[in-house]
Parts: sequence; C-alpha cells; structure tokens
Amino acid sequence: MTAWLIYEKAGAERNRGYIELHKKWGIKYGIEFSLILCDEGLPDGKPDFAIVRAMRPDIAEELESRGIPTFNNSHISRICNNKARTYEYLHKNNIPVIPWVSATQSDTPPKIENFPKVIKPCCGHGGAGVSIIRSDDEYEARRKEIAPDEYIIQELATEIGRDKRVYVIGNRIVASVQRIADGNDFRSNFSLGGKVEKSTLTKEEEALIGDVCKLFEFDLAGIDIMYHKGRAVINEIEDVVGSRMLYNTHEGLDIVDLYLDYIVNKLKES
Repeated sequence: MTAWLIYEKAGAERNRGYIELHKKWGIKYGIEFSLILCDEGLPDGKPDFAIVRAMRPDIAEELESRGIPTFNNSHISRICNNKARTYEYLHKNNIPVIPWVSATQSDTPPKIENFPKVIKPCCGHGGAGVSIIRSDDEYEARRKEIAPDEYIIQELATEIGRDKRVYVIGNRIVASVQRIADGNDFRSNFSLGGKVEKSTLTKEEEALIGDVCKLFEFDLAGIDIMYHKGRAVINEIEDVVGSRMLYNTHEGLDIVDLYLDYIVNKLKES
C-alpha cells in the first residue's frame, strides 16, 4: 500500500522521530509512506490512504473529495481543531465542559465580571497562548497577544494544574496519562515541563470518554479531562494528538504500531 503522511513544514521539522516511526512500522504492514508538506496544498495523485498530522480541515476535505480514506476525517478536524467549536458541540450534546464565552478579535470584548479567568486562543496547541488573567489590563494585553485568532474566556478549573490525556484508537481507549503542572506554571502540558505518569481511569471518566466517542468516529485522538467543582469535564480534544508523553510512560506500547494495525484492518473491512 501507499500512504501520505501529511504535515505542515514546521510540524514535520518538530516531529522527525515520529515520522520515522511511521516509516519503520510501515514496513511491517507493507505500507510505503511519503511525507507530504501541505503548506501550499496537495500534490496530484491518489494513495491508498492518508494520515493528516496538520490542523487543516481543508486538507482533510480535499482528500475526502478525491476518494482517499483519510485519518482523521474532516468532521473531526473541523470541530476539534477549534476550541470554541469543540465546546459548542460538546455542550449541545450534554457533555460537561467548563463554562466559557468565545469571541473574535473584531467583536466587542466580552465583559468579565469576576476574575481570575483563563484566556486561550481557539486554535492554539500545546498550551500556547493560554494565560490566567486577573484584571482588565491583563485581559486586554493577553487578548492583543492572541490576535488575530479567535479566543475563549473560561472559568478557572477548581482543580488547577492536573489533567488526564486519554488516547483512543477507533473509539477504543488505549491508554491514559496524568499530567501535573510544575510549580511555576498552571498549565500541565508535557511540552511546557509538566510531569507525566501512567494513569488509570475511574468508571466516571470511562463513561465520559465513551459519551464523547459516540459523537465522533475517531481514528486516533487524545481527549483531555479536567476536574471542576467535583466532577470530570472535557477540556480539549486533540485531533493531531502528540504522543511523546505516552512513550515516556507506557513502556512496550507503541501507538504508531497500534494505529497502523487499526488502519490496515479498517481498510480491509471497507
């Protein structure tokens, strides 16, 4: 089989090791991967399938229009790469999230009655641009830093600095990792120095993940759980989910191997 592994140029440079893992495990499954940099669009051609590792719903839509099996699909890419769309979709389907308001930079900024709050870009990744704001001056400064992106204002989680990343393949839970912020940052992201450890899920958390999976057809995704007012809530869904912390905490589990096995079997069944 032939496959396109699709990145934007900057993402490919950051993830060379992950790209090599796809090529390595591809040999096992008889898959020949070609790295495609999509910054300026897609080349002609029709591989047997494509894995999209860029936050680009337009790319996923183009692949699907060509009849190319696409992992993840454009519905997931369109919703899960925008936090406002994610929260709106989850809330509409009775999935608990921390209360939020969203706005574009051209809107009149939503008035904040009580500080502190969290501000985050709608299309950010890895904790970039996420800040606690404690005054109107901080609010204005952080909003300008996020421009021109849309942004979200959200209540501060009552259990700050701790969350769980749950990895799913084909809507099945594969593993979970607990992330704990270091003492200098409220964000628990591994890329920002957060500590990570292998974790298990409670029955409540498993049920919550199951409810989210009913709304999507995930191939590979990460679902982030936070804790607010005594309950588990969804903080984010990662379409282009990173796996560094998974390799750091789950010896002997190779997510790329599992993913390619899933893809090969899914294509056989289609």
